[in-house]
Amino acid sequence: MARKFRGTESVKVDGKGRMSVPARLRRVFDAGDPGFSTANTGRTQLVAVYGPDWWNWIELYTIDAIEEIDEQIDKLTRGSPQRRWLEMLMNGQSTDLEIDREGRLVLPQKLREKLGFTEGAETVFESRGDYIQVYHPDTRPKDVAALEDFTAQHGPEFDPRSFLDPVDEG
Repeated sequence: MARKFRGTESVKVDGKGRMSVPARLRRVFDAGDPGFSTANTGRTQLVAVYGPDWWNWIELYTIDAIEEIDEQIDKLTRGSPQRRWLEMLMNGQSTDLEIDREGRLVLPQKLREKLGFTEGAETVFESRGDYIQVYHPDTRPKDVAALEDFTAQHGPEFDPRSFLDPVDEG
C-alpha cells in the first residue's frame, strides 16, 4: 500500500515561483515516483492538476497515484461523458512538475497567476490522502464548502468513520 500524505503545512512562494516542499511530504512524493531511486537525478516527478477556471486550488499527485487514476479512467467506456470529462481534467488540465534537489517545487507562471501566488505569498499544502491540495489561505477551496454542507446534514455528534467498511472478523 502506498504511503499517504498527512497534515497541513504553510509554505511561502519566493521571487522565482519556488516553494519548498516540507520534508515529510517530499518523502511521500519520493516514494510515489518509481523512477526516483533509479534515475539518480535527485529530482522527484509529480503531476499538478489545476482543473477548470473556477478551481481556486491545484492538486499535486505522486506518479503512482496519477497512474492508478489513469488506469481507472482507461476502464471507463471510451467516448462516455464520464471518461471524456476525467481525461480532460486529469490529463488536459494538468502538468508534469518536479521537485529539485533542494526540495523546491516551481509552479509555472500561469498557475501562480491563477491562484494569486505572488512573491512572498503564503500557500497551504493540505493533505488529502493520495494527493496534496494547494491553495491561498485567504481563499479556501470551493469544494470544501460542499463537504462542510454535507457534514452539517449529519449533525455535530456524527462520526464520519461510520462510512468505513466494518472489519471482517471471520
